[in-house]
Amino acid sequence: MRLFKALAGVALGVALFTSSPYAATPKDTLVVADAIDDVITLDPGEVSEVAGVLISQQIYQPLVTFDINDPTKIIPVLAKSWTVSDDGKTFTFKMNRDAKFASGNPVTAHDAEFSLQRPVLLNTRISFILTQFGFTKDNVKDKIKALDDDTLQFTVDQQYAPSFVLYVLSSYTGGIVDSKLVKEHDVNGDLGNAWLKQANSAGSGPYMLTKWEPKQSILLSRNPNFWQTAPGISKLFFQQMPESATERLALEKGDIDVANKLGPDDFAAIAGNKDINVLQGNDTTLYYFGLNLRNENLKNPKVVQAIKYLVDYQGMADTIGKGTMKVHQTMIPDGFLGGGIDYTPYKLDLDKAKSLLAESGVKLPFTLDTVVWNVPPYTEFAQAVQSTLAQAGINLNLEVVDGGQWLDKYRKHDLDVWMGLWGPDYPDPNSNVKTFTVNIPGDPDGTSDLADRFGWNSGPLSDQALAAVKEQDVEKRRQMYVDLEKAHADASPFVYMFQGTRKVATRANVKGLVLGFTYSDDRYGGVSKE
Repeated sequence: MRLFKALAGVALGVALFTSSPYAATPKDTLVVADAIDDVITLDPGEVSEVAGVLISQQIYQPLVTFDINDPTKIIPVLAKSWTVSDDGKTFTFKMNRDAKFASGNPVTAHDAEFSLQRPVLLNTRISFILTQFGFTKDNVKDKIKALDDDTLQFTVDQQYAPSFVLYVLSSYTGGIVDSKLVKEHDVNGDLGNAWLKQANSAGSGPYMLTKWEPKQSILLSRNPNFWQTAPGISKLFFQQMPESATERLALEKGDIDVANKLGPDDFAAIAGNKDINVLQGNDTTLYYFGLNLRNENLKNPKVVQAIKYLVDYQGMADTIGKGTMKVHQTMIPDGFLGGGIDYTPYKLDLDKAKSLLAESGVKLPFTLDTVVWNVPPYTEFAQAVQSTLAQAGINLNLEVVDGGQWLDKYRKHDLDVWMGLWGPDYPDPNSNVKTFTVNIPGDPDGTSDLADRFGWNSGPLSDQALAAVKEQDVEKRRQMYVDLEKAHADASPFVYMFQGTRKVATRANVKGLVLGFTYSDDRYGGVSKE
């Protein structure tokens, strides 16, 4: 079996499969089945793939984080305290000198300076998370700087809601690297990027990277110098196993400890199994598809509106996504400021869609190209949408690909339709609102944010989004987002379908796994096995 071969290949030293009908994974190892074929880097200054972020979060720590049960509470991590200047622009962090890296080096403000400058200086695909504060290659060394080992100054270009700035720093982009170690592996000014894209890590988190077989497996080992409570498991092994039925069978047999990709039928099948626990948590993941307005037919607003009436939202939620997602048609997830509004104006209405298409004047039938990840539920969603679109004369040409190809197409701007998910980078509405709304001047390739990537000029909505993130009054800011997301749902080329309902299955002896606010924020540091 592939799982056995992969584990043997990284020399775990204990066979996972025995003659017993109920095998057991090694007691010191947590085996997690997941779809990890999208991982192309684990450098915190560059990583953005779903599984890559999840794994990176176990290795690196930010200055601050937030309480999973109450995201309004900001919690210190590598910084022990912070202050904000009277003009709201300068955040001064005092470092926690108890913290140290896996190498044994102490965590200092100079490490934080180097780490937060890196995405901007390297212009990585996640640099936009920080450059939204006005940082550029030319000014970032003046705006993010260590005053001494204990003090970091982080100066933004204008006054923002303070919580927004702190939420950004709590994200995976804010992971702090061991600057001394990483600088030793700088090649031609790449700030250690090539070294960190291999099987190397330089973090202060509970685990460190030991081995990475692309599209197959990733092994993390306990950080021997972890400065907080030591993890209860010495190894985390992530195995590529995207098929839900395969995951369920492996979980039932005891061949894996955690199944991250079970479908509704699989949860129904394991109900009542005393050897398995099902964890439930918040999920702010949105499932959507984007329509590229560069396509001549999609440029017509009535065609976009018609497509929104050619999706069987409730039918898919009740069948494909039963128990794992709910219909959600706006860009802000429930649980965020401005989220939780009752606005679901679209449903499957073939007559209305045909009428809108007739008004548009486009010639039917026409064909749209899309790619879909070969992992449930994406393939099922795509096939369902393909079926309902066809009833109105729109042919959806589906290409099923692996995670790497899927993301490669996503990052280009020449695909008619892209279907997938969006997980917020930090628990503030701006993470979604900026991405789906704001137009970036001087971005000819349309790759910075999704509005540009899908060829949409949102006009005044972009200005409203930029204004909302600066509003200091929380209630006023909330109402600004409520108004904005309703207008956006109707005007944008994004078809929001569902918000996830988080469920993960584990063996009953697995304790301490904390499900994050997003899939990528799950926390394994406190896991143990009884």
